[in-house]
Amino acid sequence: MSDPIDVSTTISKLQFHYWFSDKSHTMDALVYNKCEREILELAKVVAKLCGVTIKMDTEPSGKGGLKSWLTLTAKSPKKIPASKVAMLNLLVASSVATPHHDSIGKIAYLLFDRLLLEKEFSEGEQWRQMINEIKEEAEDIIPLLDRNSVVKKRRSNFYDLLRKYPKIKSISVALIDNAKKIIAEEQFVVRDDFKKFIVSSNTVEPQLIENAQIEIISPVLVTGRHKWKGIYNGDAISFVMKSDYFMVLVQSGKVEFKSGSGINCTLEIEKKVNAVGVERVINYNILEVASYSENGKTLEAVEVKSKQKQNVISKRQLDLFG
Repeated sequence: MSDPIDVSTTISKLQFHYWFSDKSHTMDALVYNKCEREILELAKVVAKLCGVTIKMDTEPSGKGGLKSWLTLTAKSPKKIPASKVAMLNLLVASSVATPHHDSIGKIAYLLFDRLLLEKEFSEGEQWRQMINEIKEEAEDIIPLLDRNSVVKKRRSNFYDLLRKYPKIKSISVALIDNAKKIIAEEQFVVRDDFKKFIVSSNTVEPQLIENAQIEIISPVLVTGRHKWKGIYNGDAISFVMKSDYFMVLVQSGKVEFKSGSGINCTLEIEKKVNAVGVERVINYNILEVASYSENGKTLEAVEVKSKQKQNVISKRQLDLFG
């Protein structure tokens, strides 16, 4: 029976290779350290999603451009399977090498295939089983990475730094073993493609919440986009009432708010990300009011009734003429 594969030494490091347009082996220290900071912060986010508390060690080298080797290890190795740390290394490499609009899975699954080919004949079924188990666990984490604003922003910052440094002609990332041998195909990104990794806007897609319950603190009774105040999920918020139907009811006095009054509505939450990828709310908007509470009674909004009536009419017309 063959000895168990030591995955902790087989997939143990990440190699980042900065390729220069000249024959030098030096890089501006400020640019280099800023780039490394973005990679380390990205790695911390990936590690958190993988459920691994890590320590990070780096080794620089000046041979063939400039290489740096990043070793990610668990702080408590006896409690964390080596396969999980191997998965972490692979997902960090994939996160760095994936353009902004692509799924990280595109590179991750490519690396899994390369790893299978690398040692399939020398290690056999044991290696295949181990890689497939890591791949199966990674499948649950990849969608979280694709949606994570910090991963997107840190990666964007990294490539923006490289784009502004003319000496860099390309960057590559690779999985390596303890002997610093590349064990999966190096992933190259050339200068012309750096822009594909950069987030062009700090805004993120608005979050839409149906049937949001908001207790009204102070409505706005005049025309205009003045902000109302209310309580949502226990927090005080200011929001813009964008439902013209409901505003007419309020301004005409057909809806009166008293203590404890509230609305059931479609809530839009607009967000932006800051320089490190942390999301913050910039606006709350009420797009549609389904019902409102008045004197302890819940009443359906005219807006909803009107839309329901229009839908019925449209359906009848389709039935008649379709």
